[in-house]
Amino acid sequence: MSKYLIFFLLFISCIKEDSRTADNYYEKNNFNKAIELYNKVIELKPNDIKSIYRRARSYEELKKYDLSFKDFNRVLKLDKNNSNATLSIAIHHIRKSNYELAEMYSNKAIKINSDLYQSYFTLGRSLQYQGKFLDAIQAFNTSISINNNYSNSYYYLGLIYLKLKNDKKACENFSIAVSLKNEDAIKIKKKYCY
Repeated sequence: MSKYLIFFLLFISCIKEDSRTADNYYEKNNFNKAIELYNKVIELKPNDIKSIYRRARSYEELKKYDLSFKDFNRVLKLDKNNSNATLSIAIHHIRKSNYELAEMYSNKAIKINSDLYQSYFTLGRSLQYQGKFLDAIQAFNTSISINNNYSNSYYYLGLIYLKLKNDKKACENFSIAVSLKNEDAIKIKKKYCY
């Protein structure tokens, strides 16, 4: 019996080591190597949510969006309240121009964790693309109230105000985005603000 226990403990130790090594590759942006090791971990431990999610993010970084989408959905089948996977699916739908689905998944992510500024930002983007500018403004402002150092919220808020022909508010937001080193805001501020 003790022989089986030792084997089991060694087996678990190997899985943890592979998972840790995969995480290190992920952190160093070596996504192909990370995926290779996450595959090993998932093969031995098919319900390891963290490894499935990190593999999905690795696929996403490599622009293998269909594979990442599949893994994000797999995470949600294992944990329907995983806010990160829910938000990642919302972002996937923005990438695919499915703005209503992006809105739906952003709202789900917000219900799961109302402190994620990225969920409000993604909601704002989906609403902006649908032409729901006032709702988008509210979403971006909420994102800013949670994290006032996220330059993209100011940048996209500025774009909405530009569309609504409120140059003063547009330029105020572009200026804040520029102060936060947003490259897109630097270009657009030069063009529209004086």
